[in-house]
Amino acid sequence: MQPRFAGPARQQRRPVRLAVRVRGFTLMELLVVLLLVAVIVALAPPLWSNAVPAAEHRAAARQIAQMLKAARSEAVARRTDVPVEFDLTARQIRLAAPQGAAIVNRVYTLPEGIALELTTTVAETQSPERASVRFYPDGGSSGGRVTLRVGERGYRVDIDWLSGRIAIDEA
Repeated sequence: MQPRFAGPARQQRRPVRLAVRVRGFTLMELLVVLLLVAVIVALAPPLWSNAVPAAEHRAAARQIAQMLKAARSEAVARRTDVPVEFDLTARQIRLAAPQGAAIVNRVYTLPEGIALELTTTVAETQSPERASVRFYPDGGSSGGRVTLRVGERGYRVDIDWLSGRIAIDEA
């Protein structure tokens, strides 16, 4: 049996310290991040500038479709013909409400840069610049197509002659 010594020969236990180093970002890392943010900010405005005309274009197609639907509803409710007139040179669409109608006369002028084309019957064409689409008391219409173009992009507002149904499609 060996004797136990309780003296300096016995190793004392000391707490072990781990080397924990708090590390931040270097100047080079911060400069790279700032450079990336600057590039993204520089590229963002052209992306937004394309989105604004596209939204305006889509809103114009919806506005025309809404006017055509209002004219159809009024024709059915009042049991009378209701025309929607198109002036291609002034780029205006006019809903002329019949006497005593629930809707008021409306004129919508297209925003700049949107080209307007109208396809309708010969009977509804007054001149190459002026034509109309007529809605009848049974819900039908003279039919036609309104095309709105901005460059290569376009929207078609189709008017079914039999049912008077209005549909918007990309051209």
